[in-house]
Amino acid sequence: MVIKRYNSIDILRALAIIGMIHVHVVEWLSSYYDSHTTLYQLGELTGSFPAPLFTFLVGMSLFISIKRQEETGVEPQLIADRNLRRGMGIFFFGLLFMIFVWMPEEVFAWDILTFIGASLLIVFPLRNLSSKRIISLIVFILAVSPVIRVYTDYHSHWDRWGEYIPAFDMPGVLMGFFANGYFPLFPWLVFPLGGYAVGRACFGESELRLPKKLLPVGIILVAGSLGMMFLSSALAMGGIAAWYVSPFTFYPASTSYVLLAMGINIVLFVVFYRLFDLREGVNENNPFLVFCRRYSRYALTAYVVHHALFLWALIAYSYYLKELFRWQYYGYIMPTVYAQFVVIAFIALFYLVLIAWDKRDGRYSFEWWLRRLTG
Repeated sequence: MVIKRYNSIDILRALAIIGMIHVHVVEWLSSYYDSHTTLYQLGELTGSFPAPLFTFLVGMSLFISIKRQEETGVEPQLIADRNLRRGMGIFFFGLLFMIFVWMPEEVFAWDILTFIGASLLIVFPLRNLSSKRIISLIVFILAVSPVIRVYTDYHSHWDRWGEYIPAFDMPGVLMGFFANGYFPLFPWLVFPLGGYAVGRACFGESELRLPKKLLPVGIILVAGSLGMMFLSSALAMGGIAAWYVSPFTFYPASTSYVLLAMGINIVLFVVFYRLFDLREGVNENNPFLVFCRRYSRYALTAYVVHHALFLWALIAYSYYLKELFRWQYYGYIMPTVYAQFVVIAFIALFYLVLIAWDKRDGRYSFEWWLRRLTG
């Protein structure tokens, strides 16, 4: 059975981008205003999972894209060329995004967009590996990532505010890209690799299917990672054991955190896959699905716009008040509870923009430009 849409992926991608909008906007408006509050800390906790989900879906979407092109008779070389152009396009767009939104000194901070572009270029050549080999590669990445962080002195590349300090010499740039930046290849590459393997398991046949072991694997990863975090806290482990039986940290992405995020990704996918892809009689015009489909279709645009709108507003406000430091009011605007209403208002109002954009087939959206430039 071939279907035009994979509703589960649209739902998860919409949840991921909305989750990113929420955690970013609250951080930009409130992180230094009242970061001690339970509401803010809860938002930071839940905000740790949209990025792993988004990058997990990159691998899944890559598999679907390759499969659809093969089914329509596209030549293998053309498929490879398209992926190369798309990966390079997103990578360099990510660099431009950092220059114009976060300012030039952040160009090599290695944000999620540069990671996504690089992951497309890396995962595609590995597409014909067996699932066992992909899983072995994931295990290898998890095993070596803490070692790389130790030997590159990860924390020396971050300031006391928890911000990465980009380097401009070649060794520093490479270390940031591979190990020390915001979204380095090690260990973040496990998410697109995992998404590709799960996508192949569920969408690889002519009929949609759900492997029986997938949900138990997700639950085991969640339970195991929580157990590792408990042991890390209870036993106060040191040495090599602490590299793996680790607390929950996003920067760096600890082993326990990565396993927890992967488990949550799998569980969420299984739930929405069963509800909206495998179940008969799903109404494709369901308002919830339509909402998710729009945010999924324009996820890149939503990502860029919410960054530019809020960050440029903060910079403009600092300049208006004649502050010498452009980020003077970063995190000092309002209490967290008010920031929640700002997030809700933005998501609702931007959805109206997406409705209008959709009527014009997304013309001039960032997705439209990416298709025009990369094919």
